[in-house]
Amino acid sequence: MDERLANRLFEEGAFLFLLDVPIGTEVGIDFNCWRTAEKFKGIKMIPPGVHYVYYSAVDKQGCVAPRTGFFYNFNKKDVVVRRWNPETEEVINNCSHEETDVLKKNLQNLDKHLGPYPFEMWKKWLSLSSRITTAVIRKIESAPQKVPAVAELVETPVVNTGLPVKENILNSDDQLLAPRQENPLMALNFTEIPKNSFPKGSSAGDITKYSMDTSFVLQQMLSLWESPSELLAELQMVFLYFVIGQVYSAFEHWKHLTHIFCSADEMVSKNPSLIMEFIGDLYFQMQEVPTDFFVDIISSENFLVKTLRVLFANILENSEVDPQLKRRMIQFKQFVTQRFQWDFDAEPEDEAPMIVEMIENHM
Repeated sequence: MDERLANRLFEEGAFLFLLDVPIGTEVGIDFNCWRTAEKFKGIKMIPPGVHYVYYSAVDKQGCVAPRTGFFYNFNKKDVVVRRWNPETEEVINNCSHEETDVLKKNLQNLDKHLGPYPFEMWKKWLSLSSRITTAVIRKIESAPQKVPAVAELVETPVVNTGLPVKENILNSDDQLLAPRQENPLMALNFTEIPKNSFPKGSSAGDITKYSMDTSFVLQQMLSLWESPSELLAELQMVFLYFVIGQVYSAFEHWKHLTHIFCSADEMVSKNPSLIMEFIGDLYFQMQEVPTDFFVDIISSENFLVKTLRVLFANILENSEVDPQLKRRMIQFKQFVTQRFQWDFDAEPEDEAPMIVEMIENHM
């Protein structure tokens, strides 16, 4: 980074102070992760905008705990202060305004204790997070600034039905363990996928149509946001939650959202700009995953090949599709075909005609 850009980022960029973080803790922002040293106090020169901050505790044997992270929208010249809580091994917001003011006045002296944001990675980050806003973050993150990679479990009350317990799970003290479920205070508030895939009062033909065309489902999900861009922002968030935050439930939701967008045949004609924006976002996401990422180890079945094959058919085989959308789709198909070596033109095995061998019966 040249000196002029460095000075500009120091003057206009944001600062994130992470105080009292133990030596050797993994701390990251966006695609950059470090092990903290003795003098570490935070990160400087953060470009204004939305970023993903995360960390992992490391024990004396070097074992790394699952990541905990959060999205944060940094303003220009922001000074954000968080402190490490040794009991819960997480960063918390318990710093006073007076303490924050002292840090603001001593930025020059504290400069050597702050790691610079790797500016060379910023454009890539923007391509994957451009739609995310504070409003979207607040709606999806139940617990602000705490999204654990592994779901936090809490005990649920045991309901006494009066019936005999046939199987007891005992701990070391031979006490019955209470059932456990994911802590609702920590769960991500993904947009709920509607259970009904077709409008009320639909004819048998429409029910059949909407069992394959997800346009009605997509329209219902879009109605829960103020603008279509916010559902696309959720798609960006869940992708980043998984790729960086290692949150598996986010990956599952990303798969559902991707399938819904790709299978929305009717939406291709009604809202081609939305589908075009979706393709653009998916293009950047496909650049960030390994070529064998979507292959199921057990079944060797690639869900994305099937999903994209439907999308390509809906657009490329439709003569009434917007020409610009069709051109974008041709470019995208060429990209994923070359990068992943997927053959979208081959006939799927489950759709190939069945060959029945006739055996003569000699009497």
